[in-house]
Parts: sequence; structure tokens; C-alpha cells
Amino acid sequence: MTPDVNVLVAAYRPDHPHHQSARAWLDDAVAQAASGRASLTLLGTVVTGFLRITTNPKIFRETDPLQDVSEFIDSLLSCPGAQFQPQGATWPNLKQVCLTQQVSGNLVTDAWIAATVMQSGETLCTFDRDFSRLLPADQLLLLKP
Repeated sequence: MTPDVNVLVAAYRPDHPHHQSARAWLDDAVAQAASGRASLTLLGTVVTGFLRITTNPKIFRETDPLQDVSEFIDSLLSCPGAQFQPQGATWPNLKQVCLTQQVSGNLVTDAWIAATVMQSGETLCTFDRDFSRLLPADQLLLLKP
């Protein structure tokens, strides 16, 4: 399983409106990874987005200290079965998703995540319904807010 940025932010911040459902999913994903029933893959671009959002005073009135958000990521990566994937989709895969779906603007980052998920055979967990057009149903888990 691969969490999207919105799932990590919601799971991390208790004041987020989707905190409970995101945290429950993340706790279950960690438990499944630890037992060997599934993997937990953090994509480099997702971790970057998580750091960018949680420490941005334009998004949160009370931002999170970089040390705290870094420790959160470290705690996830210290779990058995969890891994960090610093690189993403190959150019041909990203290009194919962008051209097939006519992606532009803000959806380009989502296309990169989708292409990486498809290439790796993972399943993306997200609140973002835009991924419904980018990923096959068997590689997408849409959480309910």
C-alpha cells in the first residue's frame, strides 16, 4: 500500500477533519506491513509534499516543526515491511498516463504518483477522487472522509 500526501497529512494532524479515518487506515497498513501481509511504500514525492504542507504557515495557522514531521516519517520507515521509494515512474510510463488522460497543470503530480503506483504494482490509498481517472480500480483505495 502507498499512502497519498492527503492521507499522511490527515493521519498526522489530529486537527484534520479526516484524521480518524486516515489514522485508522495508516495504523492498519503498518500492522499489515509488520506481519508481512502487505508492504507500506512511501514515495519520495509524497514525503516531500507531506513536509511541504505540514510546515507551511499558509496552510496551517500552527505549523508542525520540521523535526516532528521528520520523526513521524522516520517512525513509519522504522516499521518492518515499510520502505522509502525515492524515485518514481520512468518517463515512458509518466508520459503514457499524461497523454492517455490528457493531464495538465496540478494533475501532473498526481499522474506521476499514479504512474509510479502502476509501475510498482502497489495500491494507492487517498481521499483524492482525481485518481479514479488515473488508476485502475484494483490499484486504488479511496478513503471516505
